[in-house]
Amino acid sequence: MLKFFLIAALVPALALAQTTPVRQCGNGAPLPASVIINDCTAMPCTLVDGAPVVAFAEGITSPVATASLNSFITVRLAGLQIPFPLPPELADACVAGTPPGTCPVAAGDSFDYTLDFAGQSLGMTGVTVQIEVGLTGDGGSQVTCVLFDAFIASN
Repeated sequence: MLKFFLIAALVPALALAQTTPVRQCGNGAPLPASVIINDCTAMPCTLVDGAPVVAFAEGITSPVATASLNSFITVRLAGLQIPFPLPPELADACVAGTPPGTCPVAAGDSFDYTLDFAGQSLGMTGVTVQIEVGLTGDGGSQVTCVLFDAFIASN
């Protein structure tokens, strides 16, 4: 019986150990319950320039009602803010990234989101940057956003 309780106590701890440590963005958008970015478990995450990036956010609770969800990525380096355009097929999170039937979203609804990005060169390597990944709703309303540090390695 004691083994059962030890296993029951350790399983959630092991699951949490696999998440990526993220911070709240400056825009004040709420954080998801958990985030996994390319299996990164410590900052800075290492991302290979031009290689695929897979980010999974679980338990996003929308603070607003919205018919649309738009994905965005912003890269920050040395005080510069560089919008990173997503291909149109990934920018609409209602079409790609959320489970079918997620949109429209009511305030208080929870959902998951996966960004499966095949990769695009940032044109910079050997630097550590801050990356924001988030979702906006109708009229640019903030739905969720995570901020993390990444070292951009060459391929």
